Amino acid sequence: MGKDFRYYFQHPWTRLLVAYLVTFLNFLIFAEDPISHSQTEANMIVIGNCFSFVMNKYPGGGWSFLKVLLWLIAIITGLLAGKFLFHQRLFGQLLRLKMFREDHGSWMTMFFSTILFLFIFSHIYNLCLYVAGDMSTYIITEYMDMRNGSFMKVAAVGTWLGDFVTAWMVTDMMLQDKPYPDWGKCARAFWKKGHTRIILFWAVLFTLTSVVVLVITTDWISWDKLNRGFLPSDEVSRAFLASFILVFDLLIVMQDWEFPHFMGDVDVNLPGLPTAHLQLRLPHLKRFFKEEYRIHITGRKHFPWKQSSENRSHNIRPKEG
Repeated sequence: MGKDFRYYFQHPWTRLLVAYLVTFLNFLIFAEDPISHSQTEANMIVIGNCFSFVMNKYPGGGWSFLKVLLWLIAIITGLLAGKFLFHQRLFGQLLRLKMFREDHGSWMTMFFSTILFLFIFSHIYNLCLYVAGDMSTYIITEYMDMRNGSFMKVAAVGTWLGDFVTAWMVTDMMLQDKPYPDWGKCARAFWKKGHTRIILFWAVLFTLTSVVVLVITTDWISWDKLNRGFLPSDEVSRAFLASFILVFDLLIVMQDWEFPHFMGDVDVNLPGLPTAHLQLRLPHLKRFFKEEYRIHITGRKHFPWKQSSENRSHNIRPKEG
């Protein structure tokens, strides 16, 4: 690889810097945002509707049964629409996006389509309540029936699990792969020696996660006392900070060595596991499915989840006999 812009843009040091910087900036905006200490009711567009639809505001009796039935139908519809309508038809056949070839990226598409259909079915449920009358208390809105302070703590834990796990996975794969043979020779040799990689991956992940969750939930560390006005912020600066986080999240994907088509021969072990592939066999139901379905997870990418469901794939074998 020539030492051009792409060489330095996708260099392991650059990728590690961006991945860990995202984690730091997310905690900085959590610490600086006054909403983290707010006692007002939390509300979020779309996500709040989905949360309230599934988790709270149950009227009891037949209405609760109707509500559970509707969000179960919404989840099933979202999964099927995400797989066959959005992933296969829209992204695969109509737009012909190579990153969504065969079954690549199907889990992500199914996740977002499920949120979409939960939001749609929450309004169908609201329509039923409006028709019944005198049920305004149970109308599904963006309000989540929890305080902003509590919601921000949950969001901070989720942010840590998302950002740090991503950064740690990037670290693991950088120390395994070989596109930059002159980078970190000693560190890579140590990382791949015996079971060192597996032990360190899980030990660091569980230790740091336990510490971070404990600090967030117990308020042992006060940012205001540590900061003392050194990094003051206002709404404008926090908006720019949130924008930087979004850009860096996109950069993590763009820095992948197989971006944008994600078609390559890079083959590394799954993070924290001694194998590059993991297959889960689903129950074979002849009444509903003609084939044997398996879930195939590969360590070739930073977002590696792939669902195999076509007989032409080398990971699918029709059940013999």
